[in-house]
Amino acid sequence: MSHARDDEPPMGLREQKKRRTLLDLCMAARRSTVERGLDATTVDDIAKAVGVSPRTFFNYYETKMDAVVGPVGEIGTPELREQFRAGGPSGILIDDLTWLFALGFEPESEVREGILLVTEIIKTEPRVLAAFIASGVRLESAIGELLSARLGTEVSSEFVALTAGLTTTITSRAAMSLAGDPTGSLATAIRDHCAMAARLFDRPADQKRRRVDDHDG
Repeated sequence: MSHARDDEPPMGLREQKKRRTLLDLCMAARRSTVERGLDATTVDDIAKAVGVSPRTFFNYYETKMDAVVGPVGEIGTPELREQFRAGGPSGILIDDLTWLFALGFEPESEVREGILLVTEIIKTEPRVLAAFIASGVRLESAIGELLSARLGTEVSSEFVALTAGLTTTITSRAAMSLAGDPTGSLATAIRDHCAMAARLFDRPADQKRRRVDDHDG
């Protein structure tokens, strides 16, 4: 399946519909896998849940496993990727990347549900976990291109792999933290988790300042 190029114009209605179908098939595949298990889930079930034909399904995914994994190599939309490459929206690299990765296109509630579904699936379906690990190459490639464009220099594969791991971990943990709070904001949870991760790199002076700020607050 081909992916959108960064130099393409903003999504038209047709492209938005295709993107919506791509995501709907992914969510249907994940929901069915949680409810029935991977083996009992069929392409027909997934297609029917979305209201398309099995033939249409294969226009988007080659297998039901591909649908469960989803469009891993697609991060945001062309417009949002351009905003990221230009240094936005916040100017803080990890904040902006997690924003683009998790909230670049889909509704926030759907992103959260998708992550929680995957968390449930990999507990009982080692094959799905293996598929996600294998798909990491596509994710790292997409993240590497974005980082190089934003920083203006080719980044190392080690930096890309570390960034991809941090991004997925922060996003997943943020979503899991909201499991008991359906009204909570994933965007806020992601920012909070980015801030927690930053504390791991505090120098002693930073730690002292935090304690003073916490006491004053």
